[in-house]
Amino acid sequence: MSFQKIVEAEEQGVLYYDPEKCSGCLFCMIVCSFKHFKVISEDKSHVKVFPNPDKPAYFISAHCAHCEYPACEAACPVNAIRKDEKGIVKINTMQCIGCRSCNFACPISIPHYDPILKISLKCDLCEGDPWCVKFCTTGALHYIPRKEARKLTRS
Repeated sequence: MSFQKIVEAEEQGVLYYDPEKCSGCLFCMIVCSFKHFKVISEDKSHVKVFPNPDKPAYFISAHCAHCEYPACEAACPVNAIRKDEKGIVKINTMQCIGCRSCNFACPISIPHYDPILKISLKCDLCEGDPWCVKFCTTGALHYIPRKEARKLTRS
């Protein structure tokens, strides 16, 4: 990989979650399911928020990291998963055969199988304008360059 591609990867946008600001309102999940499915459903959301069992009144967010080298993409036997030029890892729902390889390959188990559609689904960052960030009432979610997110997680 050339140096230029590494620099580009560092500039690609990712979701950053600040647990100190999260109130657990689940509004991110509501807007995600509405944006993608036109329903309000925690099950349909591509971002998940859970109570933190170790810290009462704190929450854990589970969302796609849009990895530099996505294991889900490597595991897909039909090449239905691709990382686009913006760095967004997407599942082509017309190509997905529902084998769930991506679900098992992801180190944080983010792609999820939809039993009604019979395919795997995941966050597509709303094509670079993530609603979960736009409508987060407390400012717990941010869409920032990967290099900035790395700095914040190391602090």
